[in-house]
Amino acid sequence: MSHRIHTPCPFSAATALLALVVGFALTLVASPAFAHDELIGSSPAAGSEVDALPAEITLTFSGVLIDGAGTTQIVVTDASGADITGGDPVLDGTKVTQPLAASAAPGLVTVVWRVVSSDGHPVSDQFTFTVAGGSGASPEASASASSPAATSSAAVAPTGTAPSPTESAPADDAGDGGMSPAVWIGAGVAIFAALIAVFTATSAAKRRRTED
Repeated sequence: MSHRIHTPCPFSAATALLALVVGFALTLVASPAFAHDELIGSSPAAGSEVDALPAEITLTFSGVLIDGAGTTQIVVTDASGADITGGDPVLDGTKVTQPLAASAAPGLVTVVWRVVSSDGHPVSDQFTFTVAGGSGASPEASASASSPAATSSAAVAPTGTAPSPTESAPADDAGDGGMSPAVWIGAGVAIFAALIAVFTATSAAKRRRTED
């Protein structure tokens, strides 16, 4: 009596492969590594109160930002609405330093920022802090700052927005939850390849059963 040697079913192996590939693709799509960088701290801190306007503010992000012309933009306005941004922001890895003007009206200071995350997409938002006693601005300067002509042309944007990007800044093309299209394409290709493997293994199993 002959004994048939049991061989693993190719279909079962292919199904396991498909499950593995699909699981990997879903993990890849949901991975935090593809999330945008976030503002994790600032000096002065958001919501804090300082005695006088500092010479500069520092923003710290969760990842190394992308540098380039127009990629980093910060606009700071005082309680009167005057632009007190003192120069160009300086990017150093995860930190952005923004010089401020020498004087400002006392009260709420609004910081509107826009950077390019390490995943290549723009991220923007705003926060505020309070200057208790101002920084020695003269009455004439305060009156001039509160006039419409002296108000910054880069007005404070609504929450979650920032000044319009320059042409050199990359456009935010992640329309589905901020996820890069390349991630979805890669996941789709992996799933398609797994389906082909399942089809091939199933066809081979059918041929073997026919021959037996």
